[in-house]
Amino acid sequence: MEDLKIEYIEIEKLNNYANNSKIHTKEQIEHIANSIQEFGFNDPLGIAGEDNIVLEGNGRVEAAKKLGLKTLPCVRLDHLSKEEREAYVIAHNATNLETGFDDGVLFQELKKLQNFDFTQYGIDVDKYLKTCVKVQKRILKPLKSVHYLISLDINKNDEVLKVIDKLRNIEGVEIESTIN
Repeated sequence: MEDLKIEYIEIEKLNNYANNSKIHTKEQIEHIANSIQEFGFNDPLGIAGEDNIVLEGNGRVEAAKKLGLKTLPCVRLDHLSKEEREAYVIAHNATNLETGFDDGVLFQELKKLQNFDFTQYGIDVDKYLKTCVKVQKRILKPLKSVHYLISLDINKNDEVLKVIDKLRNIEGVEIESTIN
């Protein structure tokens, strides 16, 4: 595999892939533009051919035009055949649609970032928090019974009896002992 080389190409020299099946609404372009304005243009476009066809990043190009950017970082995908280019466009756009979030991790991250305004990027934090809270309640739902197997060294009888007595004093704990 060759190392990727970033080259900066003037925006007017970039051309959309004519058969791009990915939909970019005006609202989404606005969200992408807000993200670029806030965080920078941190993801190079994937382009191919002498005509600089944008295989991945058409939404970012539209957002960059809206922001008045003149040049954009690009990586060449000329090593792909015509058929591979066509397949890559679909694969690139579809792969991030196949999974969601780890709700527990997302919940923790959103709690840490509760003062950050995600709405300008089209992210409905309340929707994610509601989903996360439902998942947390389901995960943390009290269990009817839990069984633990505790192995103790029978050569230390006094310590074993102390542990068993402590366990018996916990409300709802039943002790069943067997010797193997």
